[in-house]
Amino acid sequence: MSTQQDVEFKTIDGITLRGRMYIASSRGPGIVMSPGFNGVKEMVGLPNVALAFQQAGLTVLMYDPRTTGLSDGEPRNDIDPFTQIDDYSDALSYLAAHSMVDQSRMGVWGMSLSGAIALACAAVDPRARFVVAVCPALEYSFTAAKLPGVLAKIAKDRESQIKGNDPFYLPMLNQQGENPAGFNLGVDKDAALRILSAQDESIPTRQSIAANHVNRTTIQSYRKLLMWSPAPILRHLSVPVMFVVPERDQLIPAAGQQEVFDKLPGESNQIHVEQGRGHMDILEGEHVPDLMRRKVSFINEAVKGQKLA
Repeated sequence: MSTQQDVEFKTIDGITLRGRMYIASSRGPGIVMSPGFNGVKEMVGLPNVALAFQQAGLTVLMYDPRTTGLSDGEPRNDIDPFTQIDDYSDALSYLAAHSMVDQSRMGVWGMSLSGAIALACAAVDPRARFVVAVCPALEYSFTAAKLPGVLAKIAKDRESQIKGNDPFYLPMLNQQGENPAGFNLGVDKDAALRILSAQDESIPTRQSIAANHVNRTTIQSYRKLLMWSPAPILRHLSVPVMFVVPERDQLIPAAGQQEVFDKLPGESNQIHVEQGRGHMDILEGEHVPDLMRRKVSFINEAVKGQKLA
């Protein structure tokens, strides 16, 4: 019988990451999932995606990235894409040890920032035999006029932390639904209101939105985002890749995602453009069952013929 189980596992540098396993009813493929920038595993439809994978015969490990949600790591909500690539590999190690997972048929899934992280992980970790990247954020745009002031505050924060002070934090989204550091996170106004409402404990739906989400990040996170440009590593991908592209993506235009996809190596890659959807609602809505069927079909084809481990 298919089951769910809360789990925790260690990273190579000793951090404990926590998540949930969706265990398939029979031994077969496995997949690692994690949310996007400063997200937690309960947000923007991720649990329904994991459940659909489980029902299709995949065992899923879905976890909160380090410093967010239930996972350990300090300072809290310090978002480092480079470290998260390594964490995906450590998640694969944990997944591979499960009795219901065939090590030769494991892969990675990600959305937005984690979509790009999943791609980068698969480029350097041969245990990942496929990648599903949903609107992967391979770069971030920002308000140029704000950047000098933000960088100056980042430098001052580094000086302050060296002296023993706590990190400086910014809201991920302010009350206008904008990122105060001037970075475009792909969040439209409706999605911003939903995320902000998750912080209000008086709202009955808070738990279903994402009780463990915190609407703040360290200012140092934006220094890391500014340097985040993993596209060159993708030339080392040697496994099938599926891109899921929202037609109305607010972070990276669909044409830009198509351009990245066209440069990927390999002949078994697939791209699907979901009409009428944006960056934050790609995993929720009546289109999702069809989208999941497409993902599962891609994965089954990608792992077909792999030797049972």
